Amino acid sequence: MFRAFENLVDPFAPAHQAPPRANLRAYLAQQLGPYRKWLPLMFATGVLTALMESGLIFYSGRVVDLMAETGAGAFWDAHGTEMLLALFCVLVVRPSLVGLNHLLLEQTLSSNLQEQVRWQAHRHLLGQSAGFFQNDFAGRLSNRVMQMGPAVQDSVHMLFEAVLFAVTYMIGAVVVLSQIDWRLA
Repeated sequence: MFRAFENLVDPFAPAHQAPPRANLRAYLAQQLGPYRKWLPLMFATGVLTALMESGLIFYSGRVVDLMAETGAGAFWDAHGTEMLLALFCVLVVRPSLVGLNHLLLEQTLSSNLQEQVRWQAHRHLLGQSAGFFQNDFAGRLSNRVMQMGPAVQDSVHMLFEAVLFAVTYMIGAVVVLSQIDWRLA
């Protein structure tokens, strides 16, 4: 199962020998080029996962309100179907969505992006003249090649994991609070 997601992008695929871009945004766009087909799916599963997580917080409040309205004795009769649907979402939909999101982020993006960045940096160094290496320490260059992969991977992974979740939670909090009173939002 992991291999299928790991093989969606080949980090060692031959690419044109364009020099690395000068600014960060252009460089990241250049490195994410092979993932162009999978990035929208990663974004969608990330948003849906964050919505599911924030929805669980909202829905637990709804369950408490429903219990207060109907009482313990009549609760299951009045809301049994809804509770079974919620149980299905919590036990089946949520783990499937979280699993797909992590498979895409961890196996497709993270495991391949780091090696791809290193490989392309290594290939770029192979095309340099002997004078290029005489003007700089070889150990420092190899250290930069090794550090670029994790740096790019961490940046992109945190964008999908932390920033996407934070923005979705903030929007969800504004929506929930606006339902109580627009001034709270």
